[in-house]
Amino acid sequence: MTTELAADSTSDQHRRVRMRFMGITARTGELLREFWTIAEPEVPRILDGFYRHLTIEPHLASLVGNNVPRLKVAQGTHWARLFNGRFDDEYLKGVRAIGMVHNKIGLEPRWYIGGYNFVLNQLIAVGIRQYRWRPSHLCELLSAVNCAVMLDMEIAISVYQEAMLAEREKRQEKVRAAICAFDERMKAVLNTVGGSSAQLQDAASALAASSSQSTQQSATVAAASEEASTNVQAVAASTEQLTSSIREIARQVSESTRIAGIAVEQASRSGATVQSLAKAAQRIDDVVELIKSIAGQTNLLALNATIEAARAGEAGRGFAVVAAEVKALAEQTAKATGEIGEQISSIQSATKQSVTAMQDICGTIESINEIATIIAAAVEEQGVATAEIARNVQQAARGTQEVSSNISGVSQGAAETRQTAGRLLSASEALSGQASALRSEVDAFFDEIKAA
Repeated sequence: MTTELAADSTSDQHRRVRMRFMGITARTGELLREFWTIAEPEVPRILDGFYRHLTIEPHLASLVGNNVPRLKVAQGTHWARLFNGRFDDEYLKGVRAIGMVHNKIGLEPRWYIGGYNFVLNQLIAVGIRQYRWRPSHLCELLSAVNCAVMLDMEIAISVYQEAMLAEREKRQEKVRAAICAFDERMKAVLNTVGGSSAQLQDAASALAASSSQSTQQSATVAAASEEASTNVQAVAASTEQLTSSIREIARQVSESTRIAGIAVEQASRSGATVQSLAKAAQRIDDVVELIKSIAGQTNLLALNATIEAARAGEAGRGFAVVAAEVKALAEQTAKATGEIGEQISSIQSATKQSVTAMQDICGTIESINEIATIIAAAVEEQGVATAEIARNVQQAARGTQEVSSNISGVSQGAAETRQTAGRLLSASEALSGQASALRSEVDAFFDEIKAA
């Protein structure tokens, strides 16, 4: 469509219609060529002023940039083509090219018209200076100049309009394509939403049933967990009593071990004392033997003294009495020493028996001490094992309590889930209704768009 408009705008018929409407004739061409003879020398000065005026606006200055020299040459060529007065295809193509460039760089028509105004005023000033004394001819020249400038501006602005129409057509085509694509996507989305809402209803129903079953199972598990917690607590209490009993046994075994040690020590000391007593009795026995020997010798000496006293007669009578006394004492000493020896023998025999008994007692006490030590070690190991059992039972009790607490939380969560499932089911039903309403509204909207 744009190509057809461009071809139509460059056709001879269209050009003649434009020129006729603008009042451009062959005489207009003659007057333009005459005016160019006096305007051409002024064009560089006019364009210098034009670009100085243009750079007052920052965004226009940014559009021009460093291209002023090149643009001045292009402007001079364009004004020369305009004032040759032929208005042929080459001229029209040139004007359209300028309009397309201006549209491409974003130069709005208002700035384009303002630029024409600046140049036209300068050209009018040149004509007035040259033909001020010929007002009729000046009026004719300025009328021709005005017609040419207006035609030139009209063609350039037509390019803007054609470009705008083409862009509008492109936008409308894009909008139509977008509407169709959106229509298809919306239909797919609405179908998906409808299917999803149905699935959501099914899921919500299943969730509600599952949450009800979970609530029942949670109640059963909670009861079992409570019973297990009670049993574990009872085991924990019993284990604690067992631990206390083992600690008491360990204490008593330790005390027995200590007392047995003391008994061993005392028995050892008693054994040593008895041994010392046996040695003392042996030494007494030795002394008794010595006394026996001395008594025997004394008795022998008394006998000898009696014999010698008998030999001495009356003179030895007193010595005989003494000898008799000594003999009597010796006999008594021998008799006492014999009795002491018998007692000492009895003491030695009893002492030997005591030593043997003490040795047996020490051995027995040492065996008891060893057994008590073994029992103490076993009780200590049993105490450690029982303490570990008690600790594990306590942990189990705490774990059971936590399980009970968690089961309560699960039960509460299941109840909340059941409520949520109910709300979800209601929401899914509402969503299904909304999806149906939205599908109707979208269909109506696209019907209106397509009808427009």
